[in-house]
Amino acid sequence: MKRLKLMSKSAVLSIAAVMSAGAVWPALPVNVMATVSAQTTSEKATVEILLEAEQADQQQGVIVDTKHAGYTGEGFTDFNPNVPGGYLEWTFDMPEAGVYTLEFRYAHGGADKRPAQITVNGEVAQEELAFDPTGGFDKWLTTSAQVTLRKGQNTVRATAVGVSGGGNIDSLRIHNEPPTEAEQVELEVVKLSDLLSDLQLKQLRQLGLIVHVSPQESEPMTRIAFMSLINDTFGFVKEERFKGVGAETSIGEVSLQEWYAYVLEAAEQAGYITGMPDGAMAPEQLISRQEAAVILARLLELAPNPSASEAFGNLPEWSKGAIGAMAGKGYLSAAAGGFGASKPLTFGEARDILAKVSADYDTGADFVSVVAAQAISGNLLAVTLNGQLDAFDYKDLAISVPTGSWASLTPNFKQLRVSKAAQGVNRFGQTVLVLQSLDKWEPDASFQVKQAEQTFTGDLEAAIVQADNMVTWQMDHGGFSKAIDYSKPWDGKSKRSEWTNADGTELGMIDNDATVKELRFLAEVYKATGDETYKQAILKGLDFLFLLQTDTGGFTQVYPKRGNPGDPEQYSNYVTFNDNAMINVLELMDEAANRSYPFTDDLIGDELASKLKRSIQAGVDYILDAQIKVDGKLLAWCAQHDPVTFEPKGARTYEHPSLSGSESVSIVRFLMGRPAQTPAIKRAVQGALEWFDDVKLEGIRYVSGDPNGVYFIQDPKATTWYRFYEIGTNKPIFSGRDGVIKSTIQEIEKERRDGYSWGGSYAKQLLATASTTGYFPGKIYAEVVGASSKDRNGRTLLQGQLTQVASVTEQLGRMQNELTVAADGSGEYKTVQAAVDAVPAGNQRPVTIRVKNGVYKEVVRIPGDKPYITLEGEDSEKTVITFDNYSGRSNGAGGTFGTSGSATAFIAASDVSVRNITFENSTDESQVTESNKQAVAMNVSGERISFSNVRFLGNQDTLLTNGGTQYFEQCYIEGDVDFIFGGSRAVFNECTIHSLDRGSATNNGYITAASTMIDEPYGYLILNSKLTSDAAAGTVHLGRPWHPSGNPNAIASVVYMNTEMGAHIKTEPWTDMSGFSWKEARFAEYMNTGPGAAVNDSRPQLKDEEAAEWTIENVLKGWNPSAS
Repeated sequence: MKRLKLMSKSAVLSIAAVMSAGAVWPALPVNVMATVSAQTTSEKATVEILLEAEQADQQQGVIVDTKHAGYTGEGFTDFNPNVPGGYLEWTFDMPEAGVYTLEFRYAHGGADKRPAQITVNGEVAQEELAFDPTGGFDKWLTTSAQVTLRKGQNTVRATAVGVSGGGNIDSLRIHNEPPTEAEQVELEVVKLSDLLSDLQLKQLRQLGLIVHVSPQESEPMTRIAFMSLINDTFGFVKEERFKGVGAETSIGEVSLQEWYAYVLEAAEQAGYITGMPDGAMAPEQLISRQEAAVILARLLELAPNPSASEAFGNLPEWSKGAIGAMAGKGYLSAAAGGFGASKPLTFGEARDILAKVSADYDTGADFVSVVAAQAISGNLLAVTLNGQLDAFDYKDLAISVPTGSWASLTPNFKQLRVSKAAQGVNRFGQTVLVLQSLDKWEPDASFQVKQAEQTFTGDLEAAIVQADNMVTWQMDHGGFSKAIDYSKPWDGKSKRSEWTNADGTELGMIDNDATVKELRFLAEVYKATGDETYKQAILKGLDFLFLLQTDTGGFTQVYPKRGNPGDPEQYSNYVTFNDNAMINVLELMDEAANRSYPFTDDLIGDELASKLKRSIQAGVDYILDAQIKVDGKLLAWCAQHDPVTFEPKGARTYEHPSLSGSESVSIVRFLMGRPAQTPAIKRAVQGALEWFDDVKLEGIRYVSGDPNGVYFIQDPKATTWYRFYEIGTNKPIFSGRDGVIKSTIQEIEKERRDGYSWGGSYAKQLLATASTTGYFPGKIYAEVVGASSKDRNGRTLLQGQLTQVASVTEQLGRMQNELTVAADGSGEYKTVQAAVDAVPAGNQRPVTIRVKNGVYKEVVRIPGDKPYITLEGEDSEKTVITFDNYSGRSNGAGGTFGTSGSATAFIAASDVSVRNITFENSTDESQVTESNKQAVAMNVSGERISFSNVRFLGNQDTLLTNGGTQYFEQCYIEGDVDFIFGGSRAVFNECTIHSLDRGSATNNGYITAASTMIDEPYGYLILNSKLTSDAAAGTVHLGRPWHPSGNPNAIASVVYMNTEMGAHIKTEPWTDMSGFSWKEARFAEYMNTGPGAAVNDSRPQLKDEEAAEWTIENVLKGWNPSAS
């Protein structure tokens, strides 16, 4: 019985740290077995008990092992043999009765699921607790079940019920911590117009993905609309044996990226559509009555009946028989003026025909299907159903993303947070559901689940000792051997390799994960310590892997070569997939090349990363070249292949050239995970998956070392593959040490029957994943999770259906992205703000808002989440946006607008362009009674904002450059006091800057009041411009330094360069502001001209080399507006 010990909170936290999954080789000692922490007399006591698996009170069919990294205590338990029935049992005392969590820490590097039945005190608490693949035998995760325990003694048993036994269990943690609940979001069902912006609705309607109303009865039908109606009537949906491995990119001339491609795919697979004579699909061509007759007659397999069409007059020979067949069944009748063979078929006619067909034939599917799921923006998804639903229960549908690793082949779906939903129809009349998620994805519909940062976990001191010992065992060529005890250093005399040549040469190897596991472990310890010794050992080990690679791209088992020609161990010089050796190398290289944990920081330089990527690509090329082909069909791989000819090769006497049911699994998984899914890779994967599916043994389970001598036994839940298949026949291969091939396992000697693995559920999880999700990392899925919604025929959705989300953002980007504003009502909108509001939040595509001539009295705001807008007027003097707010004016909310809030226009978004418009603040200062009369025309704060031929009209504080980067070209800016001000990095090129006459004989104002932050090397560059005014000569300042709220770090930066200055500019043009001296600012001039230009002690000038740095690109942080 396990002891309970009271502990401090810090000790409880230490257990939690120890329990986190890691990949550390040495054992992680656990000193504390249980805790009970009383909070207060009114609160429930916190209970936590940790029980090591290797110390279970009862165990059967398991062994204690230490060969995989990251376990706690003294080891972990491995169900051996891999058959159901083995169990672990713990007995322990509980201080109080209640509901507790049983949390098992486990690892499972296989590809199959290995559930366990959980019993508590002899009663079944959970029939099957999932122990799904974790992606590696050193990748430790947890799986949990909630159970009721009694006060005092309890017994918990975990019994493996999977056909291949159970996963490796490290420990059982029993606790009563409350479960962490995901954020709950209440779904709001809204109208489409409340969910989609006007621009999005406009584009979706252009595309046909959303329409105002379903097609009308009299509307002529296109070919694709007819196909869609047939598909929905007969329940035709594109069926993929394996998801995402097809190499096709189009059907006829139609790309599979088109949103409606699902219609063509289903029609082509159903076989009723063959395309036009030239092979084109012509989806948008109107379909004629005779063409519809031919298609339906082919679909219904009606015999041609020309005689039945005679009443319709002269008909083309190619359609006469089909028209007669359809007419003979009563499906078609004459139209006005005859049959009307060339007349377009209408929606009403098509529906009537198919209704008659449905009365005679068993058409339609039992369920409504999701036929497409398509991202229309970064958080909006359109889900199309092959039916019409008047109302939809959105609890039936979820947007799900995988959280599991590809190595585990188990998606472990997590639902995204859907906040709003709306229902519409597409141009085919199918129901379309639009869902809005609070979680955003990329434009290509990819989604990366945030992962906790991986760090070293466990006993670092012990790991350092292990790593130090390991480095001493590394051979001169950089490789390591299998079966080395790293608890002690090399003594300098012993052999460092399991295998040596006759001359004493020690061989490095990748057999049994040798070298690969050492490099990964050393990288973990290096990341935790930064010890250069480990780094050098890792780089040396990677060089060894390069030595292993052949010129053709494969990796041999050893380096240097093993044995002499004719020796039986020559198989080690073949390219080896045996025990996943080559794939393990490639996956390690992938981690290193992508600088994934633990190969991060300074460990992998750019040159080495490039070399690793070239090596990986060469490995992929070898794999594709080595795939075994029979009768022109790609199948699978052998465990070994010739490095030059790619031929399958044998190894030991009982390992013959063959198709491998085991090693081929990891090869396919690796190929499916390649970022670039080339047609060659897709063909290879599809061929191998089909082979796995064709040769599987359903209802058979392999029992290793079966005491009954059967080995391959009946089990309805099992699916099994032989280890070796004969090339050309797919018959199983069994062989003893005599090397003679037998067809049954009983024909070989018992020592080989029981001492070798001849079968397993190798590809079960691979096939399950390939047929449901395909390659899932980074993907999004529409998942049917309920069956409450019903269509007009009473059908529900098929629960469990998964549909990978594609993206139509590129197609939407090709739609017209223009909106028109006209004050007289001749445009789509009467106000500029209404057009801005029509642009969706999070917009990622260029949108042009064309503003017709007129005076628009409004405040315009382009918020930060609406980039890529171009605001273009007809005429800069006739297209005027004006308003009359000012600083001291009441904002209606108990305060005033303030200077920055008084603007007529606000641009907070980035990548906005404005052309041919006037922005005016029309405040009449003479009529303002408040003291704060500042009135801004434009408040701009976005990055990369360009203004071309734009007029800014105001008095004090006309133009606020409120951060970001802006470019003004051929603009007119008018004001009197500080009328260009703020902290932006901005360029004014070829602009006219006009100072209004305030009627003073000495001071008519200040052009700039920059507030550039000290860490910005550049502020305002006024270049190739003109400074004009009607004011008296020598009465206007070039600028003064503005320190908002007295900020000492706002050190103004202004340069006038190659600018013509009027006589109104003062001889001493810079002045102080609010107690801050202009001399402390960064004011300068360069090569200016005109009566207002001068060179004196009060006018700092740039040197030539300094001026050379003041380029447009430098000021604008590398942005070149002319290239935009």
